[in-house]
Amino acid sequence: MKKTIAVLVAFLAIFICGCSQTKEADNNSQNKVNKTKRVVFSQTEEMNPWLAEELNSFEAAAAAKKMELIYHEPKENTSEWQVKDLLSLLDDNIDYMVISPRRVDQLFPVLEKAKQKKIPVILVEGPTSGTTGEDSSATVISTDYVKEGEICAQLLEKRFGDKPCKIVEIQGSVGSIVARDRDVGFRQEIKKHPNMQICASEVGDFNRITAEKAMENIIINSHNSFNAVFAHSDEDGLGALQALKGAGMDPGKNISIVSVNGVQDVLKAILAGEYLATVENNPKLGYVVFEVIDQMERGTVPPSQIVMPYRIIDYSNAMECMETS
Repeated sequence: MKKTIAVLVAFLAIFICGCSQTKEADNNSQNKVNKTKRVVFSQTEEMNPWLAEELNSFEAAAAAKKMELIYHEPKENTSEWQVKDLLSLLDDNIDYMVISPRRVDQLFPVLEKAKQKKIPVILVEGPTSGTTGEDSSATVISTDYVKEGEICAQLLEKRFGDKPCKIVEIQGSVGSIVARDRDVGFRQEIKKHPNMQICASEVGDFNRITAEKAMENIIINSHNSFNAVFAHSDEDGLGALQALKGAGMDPGKNISIVSVNGVQDVLKAILAGEYLATVENNPKLGYVVFEVIDQMERGTVPPSQIVMPYRIIDYSNAMECMETS
């Protein structure tokens, strides 16, 4: 974990030094530094291991920076709940707002009110380009979800070559930026290869149990006519894996599974020969976010966008990744 944190902070420091400018401190800067900063973090997805680790990183980073973290567990997994909750929090004497948006186009009332109150907004796991959300926030910190989808397709291209590759897609939450962009990247890439096609698609909702049921439905209706699975997240992929094993099929040997996140259970499945690969999307964003906030407190203007690095995890490096995560 220490190694991962160091890599992220070093990456961020290089990015900020190269892309940012510094404001002149005003007469009240010392008072601002001495005040305990109150930082809101908001997300709407149902808790899973990746999100739990992300939240842990926010809590640890806030404590390390001696700032107060305010997090409300979602009562509903909807944009409507998130907007209502954030609007109320903007009246609660907060200093920064960090949002993992369900849908950016629903956040405009929040972004407008935050702008009026001069409360900086940081979007995480948000869109990497082409949205007015960028213009209304201090910065967007995210991986490139389109690229992640492309890489998953390339992993299957490498595995199958010119042989027929019939793919089941287990999608993330409907309407989410992450699911949309990973789908776009994957489909753009397989268009280049006539031997690759998606033969079935169902929603797993970034949830292992839901994904397992989705995969079971596909198995019943497909008559075993597929040999690959593209899952939008590791939770979706693990649900699909369980359904395949429950149906007596042979994942790893006859069916290749690729997904995104890099959670421990998928690394174990890779080492067991049941899973082809995953694209790591590091959940420890809290350390990066609070480093950005710390720099802003010192007068630094962050770049409009910070794109996090990724790594591909397959059998060749899964053991090493387990030991260093």
